[in-house]
Amino acid sequence: MSDACYYALIDREDDGGFTGWIPDLPGISACGRTEQDVYQRLFADARECIHQLIMTGQPLPTARPVSALPQEPTAYRRLLFVIS
Repeated sequence: MSDACYYALIDREDDGGFTGWIPDLPGISACGRTEQDVYQRLFADARECIHQLIMTGQPLPTARPVSALPQEPTAYRRLLFVIS
């Protein structure tokens, strides 16, 4: 599988936990007690999603540039995931 790059958005919740999602991979989201929990879940789910798309012959979703990401007022962090 070749590398695919997608941005993840991470928010810090009022209770101190974190929520994250990858806007260009529908259905890929995670929540956790720590940022690390969210990163690990997002990365694993994104990798599995991309693997399934490739295995079924479907095209990979086009990744948006950072300037085209949703402008969430609560966005705590934006991360670029390189998924291989």
